[in-house]
Order: sequence, then C-alpha cells, then structure tokens
Amino acid sequence: MITQAEVSEQADAARREQFPRGAALTLDDLTLAGREHLLDELREHEPVTWMPALGGWLVTSRDAAREVLSPAAPMTVEVEQNMVRNSLGPMMLTSDGESHDAQRRPFEAPFRNRDIELRYGERIAALAHRLIDELGPGAAAGEPFDLGARFASPFAVLMAGELLGLSLHDTERIDGFYSDFAGAMEYSGDPEPMRRADAARAELSALLLDELAAARRTPGHSLTSQVANDPSHGLSDDELAAQLRVVLFGAIETIQASVMNTLYLLAEHPDQEAAARDDRSLLAGAQEEARRLIPPVSFIERWTAAPVTIAGVEVPAHEFVGVSVLAANRDPAHFDDPLRFDLTRPNASRSLSFSFGVHACLGLHLARAQTTGAITALWDRLGRLRVLEAVEPEGFAFRKPAIMRVAAER
Repeated sequence: MITQAEVSEQADAARREQFPRGAALTLDDLTLAGREHLLDELREHEPVTWMPALGGWLVTSRDAAREVLSPAAPMTVEVEQNMVRNSLGPMMLTSDGESHDAQRRPFEAPFRNRDIELRYGERIAALAHRLIDELGPGAAAGEPFDLGARFASPFAVLMAGELLGLSLHDTERIDGFYSDFAGAMEYSGDPEPMRRADAARAELSALLLDELAAARRTPGHSLTSQVANDPSHGLSDDELAAQLRVVLFGAIETIQASVMNTLYLLAEHPDQEAAARDDRSLLAGAQEEARRLIPPVSFIERWTAAPVTIAGVEVPAHEFVGVSVLAANRDPAHFDDPLRFDLTRPNASRSLSFSFGVHACLGLHLARAQTTGAITALWDRLGRLRVLEAVEPEGFAFRKPAIMRVAAER
C-alpha cells in the first residue's frame, strides 16, 4: 500500500495557474446533470488537468484515459485513500499484481463470452417475465410504475443471486446495501456515507459468509459453491466474501443503470426506439450507445506508482489520477458527433464504460445479455414504455435516473 502524496501550497498554486479550467471545476461539475459541457470544454483545452477539488489530476480525453488504465502504465489502486476500497473493502478491484490475479481468477470462467446466452438466456428471460407478472394486470393496461424500484432493481439483485447461487430474496435490503456503498464513493468529506457503508459491509459480509458455509454443507453447481469447495485458489472465506461483494456490486449497480439508461435514451429518441422495437437486433447497439453516453460507472480512480507523463503532462509519483469515463466517452477524436444518440454507431462498444486493462469489468458479456433480455421482455409484454416522470441521469461515480416512472403504451 502507498500513501497519496501531499502537494505543497507552492506546487498547488503553480498547477492552478497552469491549469485554470481544472482549477475552476467543482465536484458538482462532475456530478450534476446539465454540466457535462464543462467536461467537453475541459477536454478540448486541458485533457489532463489539475483539479484541486479532487485533490488530484483529472483525465477527460479517451487516449489519455487509456494511457492511465493500460496495464503498462505505472499506476496502482493499492492506496489507503482509494474510495472504492474504503467503501467495499480490500478485494480484486483494489489490488494489483499477483494478489489481484489470485482474487479474480476463481470468478473468471463463468463470465466468459463463449456460452453466456446459452447458459443464462432462458433464466434471464424467465426472471424478467416473472417480475412483469408481479407488476400486475394494471401495468399492461397502462398503470404507471417506478421502473427502478419495481423492475430494474429486483431484476438486477435476483439475477445476481441466481447466477452466483446466493439467497438474495430480500431485494430491497440488498439494494440498500449497494446504495450505501455507492453513496460512500465520493470526495465530499462527509463521514456519514462512510459510516453507512461500513455498517452495510459488515451486514452483507455476515450474509455472504453464511452462504459460503451453506454451499459447503450442500454443494451445487453455482459459482459460489464452486469457489467455496475448491481449496486450490488459496483464498480465505473473508477473501471470498470480499470478491462476492464486488461481483455483486457490478452485477447490481451496472445492470440497473444499463436497463434504465437505455430505455431513458430510447424514449428521448422515439424514431430509434421504434426501429429497435421492430428489429430487436438493434437493441445491442442501443445499449452500447446508452452506456457510452450515460456510463453506469462514470469515474475511475488510479494513483501513480512512479513519475509518469500522461498526454504530455508530467505527474509525480504517489498522486491521484481520476478518469472521467463520461468525458472520455464523448471525445470527438474517437466518436463522430459524440453528443448524438445513434443506436447504429459502429464504434459505440469502444467506449470505456466497462473500463480497460486488468481491472476491466468481469461481467461485461453477461451485462449485455441481461440488458437485452430485460428490455426485450418489457417490450414483448407491455409494448412501448412512455416515460411519465424522470430525473435526468446524474451522479459522480455512478450515473442513472434517480426516479423513472413509466407506463405501458400499446
């Protein structure tokens, strides 16, 4: 573990003078809807900038972001100040090198692309249809419902539990844990979100340790049973529970956001929505484009393990470097007319929404299958979903509508 370097007042002043646009940014500018243009302007003039409000450097161009996330870069996540580590605890996303590989390896095989659709397609569809049944006949008749609370959230939680072989039937409780984890991944300095995350982590860890014990008593074919009954990986139960926490986090937070953001943007572009409803193969492009424009994970942390030059900017060792995925995904050097939603965009999948490098998203192929399966089921059963009320997607580390009330419209 390294400790983030403290920057002297003299160095801070010099950097503020060199990077005036970054110096003027606030945390709200990285969080609130309607301020994305500030990141676009920043990327044009200071693609790597000093941002005092972050206490570090901010990267907004795609090329510079890939430099930072590249396995060859002298970067690390093993830092006490890592907000993901502080929220979720030590695990694969907050480890490097052999430690990272040992923690990630037992969980990789089930998420490979070879047979995702064959293995999980029917289960994804079955759960989506079950949840639509639970909405009641009123939903099909046009009765409004909260897409997040009534469908996207339980779909993500229950599917994660089913895939991992965990008993996660109390969806509100599990979703509450992850809301607390997400709320602590910020730089506001308020201790209350971290207190809630600590409490949620302790409670969830106890549940996961019980699940590992149950998997040993009654072995099965689930991922949890496989890792619980395979001593060759060399991980303790606490370490296994830590990996399950982060795998669940990705499976829950990302899927909720992906389903909601895709439907949100399609509703804003009815011609493209109609095209995708008529030709469901277009849903693959629609969800990739939605993740590009509204990345569920919109901010990534790294620290310099050694002095490094990023896009021509010299950054000393042990300093914080934040990647704005939101800004990198809107880089006109890589995406033509980047602010336009286009479900046929040929390179939408080249966004950084699943990250890049050794810490790239473990379940990216499954996330695609789940998003397609969920939206297909909603359209098959309810027809077009008209958005009655929605809060524009925003968030510092994670981005999705806080509220999205919809109604079926045949």
